[in-house]
Amino acid sequence: MDPRLTSRRRFLAGTAATAGGVVAAVSCAPSTPARPVPGFSHSVASGDPQSDSVVLWTRLDPSGRAATADVIWEVATDESFARVVAHGTATTGGFRDWTVNLIADGLAPGTRYCFRFVDDVGNVSPIGRTRTAPSGSVDHLRFAVASCSNYAFGNFHAYGHMARRTDLDAWIHLGDYIYEYANPGAGETYGEYRLLDPVHEIRSLSDYRRRYAHYRADPDLQELHRLHPMIHVWDDHEFADDPFIGGAGNHQPEDGDWNQRIAAALQAYSEWMPTRLDGNRIFRTLRFGDLATIVGVDRQRRFLWPEADDGDLYLGREQFDWLDTQLAATTTEWTVLAQQTTFGATGTNRRSGGWGDADRGRVLSSLAPSASDLVVLTGDIHRFHAIDILEAPDAYDRLTGAGVGAVEFAAGSVTSPGGNSSGDGPQVRWTSGDQRGYVLVDLTAERVQADFFGFPDPEKLLARRPAERWLGGFTSDRSSPGLRQAFRPAPG
Repeated sequence: MDPRLTSRRRFLAGTAATAGGVVAAVSCAPSTPARPVPGFSHSVASGDPQSDSVVLWTRLDPSGRAATADVIWEVATDESFARVVAHGTATTGGFRDWTVNLIADGLAPGTRYCFRFVDDVGNVSPIGRTRTAPSGSVDHLRFAVASCSNYAFGNFHAYGHMARRTDLDAWIHLGDYIYEYANPGAGETYGEYRLLDPVHEIRSLSDYRRRYAHYRADPDLQELHRLHPMIHVWDDHEFADDPFIGGAGNHQPEDGDWNQRIAAALQAYSEWMPTRLDGNRIFRTLRFGDLATIVGVDRQRRFLWPEADDGDLYLGREQFDWLDTQLAATTTEWTVLAQQTTFGATGTNRRSGGWGDADRGRVLSSLAPSASDLVVLTGDIHRFHAIDILEAPDAYDRLTGAGVGAVEFAAGSVTSPGGNSSGDGPQVRWTSGDQRGYVLVDLTAERVQADFFGFPDPEKLLARRPAERWLGGFTSDRSSPGLRQAFRPAPG
C-alpha cells in the first residue's frame, strides 16, 4: 500500500476522533501567512457568503497526477479542526484545470470558520478563514471594495492592505479582476511593469486559465482570498476590452471567433473564481440580515449575450426586469448596488454623465418606498469618487441634501492608472485619480460611511508595501441621503 494513503487515512481518523469530543471553542484566525504546500498550487479562497453557506475554492498541483482526483474539504470553528461542522468530497481534474469550487452549507449565520482541503494522497492545504452572512437583526457591517487590478501595471499592495484587516465581513471586487492584454513586444499592451503569463494576449481557454493562475500566484491576492470571503461582479477585461454586440474593441479578426473567446473566458472564470455563477448569469443578491442587501449587476450582459428585446437598456431587458423585482422586494435598511461604472450624473448641468437618465431613474423609482436606502458602489474608472445621486436635479442643495436620492462611492483601482477629472458638477463631492487603493464601506442602521484608503500611484512599483493613508471619507444618513465630509475613519 502507498504510505501516503496510509498517512491520509490516519489524518482522517484523527479528525473524526476529535470532531465529536468536548473541546473549548477557539476563534478561527490564521495569523501567519500561508506558505506553498505540497499538492496545492494556489492556496485557498472563499466567496459569496450567505447566512447558511459559503463557496470554498482551491486548486491541486497537477504534477504527477492521474486524470482526476478526489479532494476532501472540511469546515471548522477552530484552527486546529477539533470542531469540524461540515465536510465532504469533490472531484477535480484537467477537465476543470484542477480547481475545486463547491458550496459548503448547513453553516450557522454570522460565524467565522476555518476551512481546508486534503488531497487523495494526504496533502493538506493552507488553512483559510471565512465568514457567513449574518441573519436577523444586524447592527454593523463592513466591506472593503476594490476594482481594476492590472497585474502588468504594478504590485497588488492594495490587496495586501486589505488582507491585513481583521474587521471585514467580506470584500467586494467590481470587475477587471484580470486583464487580457499582452506584454510589450507580444501584442497589444496595457501595462509594462510586471511580466505576464502568457506574455501574449489571451484568447483561448488555455490562455485564460494561465492568466488566472498567474494572477492568483500573487502573494497579496492569495492572502486576501485566504483570509476574507469575496463577492465579485465582472466587467469587460475578464473577457476583452469594450465589448459590443458581435465583438469587442480589443478583438480583431486574427483573434479568432468572438463567441468561442467568450465561452473560453466564461469557463476559466467559473473554474477559478469563488462565486455562485449560474451559467452566464453573474447578477445576483446576497442578504446580510436586516441591515443590507448586496445586489450585483452585469453591465456587459447585453453585449456578451444579447437578446432581441434588450433595446438600448443599460442592463438589457431580462436583467433590468430582474433588478426591478429585487429592488421592489428589498426590506433591508440598505440596498448596496455593486456595479461597474459611474451611476450618478456628473455633469455641471446635474443631468449628464453616468448611467443614462432613463436607466438611472428606473433604478431609483424601483426601490420600495421608505423601505431601503440605496448605496451605489462603482468600479472601472480608475478614480475614487463620492457623488450625490440626484433624484431632483433642480432642487439640489449640497448643504441640506435636498434633491438627493442616493449616494455613490467609486473604488478607484488596485493598479490601473487614472487621472483627476475636471469640470464635474457640484454633486461630485470628491474625486482623486492619482492614488491607488480601496474603499472601506461601513454600514449601521443610522448611516453609511465610505473611507478611502490608498497611496500615491508611483508607490505601486515599489517592491516593499507602502504605508496606506486615509485619504478622506464621507457619510450619509439613513432615510435622509446626502453626503457629508467625515473627519476621521469610521470606528471599527
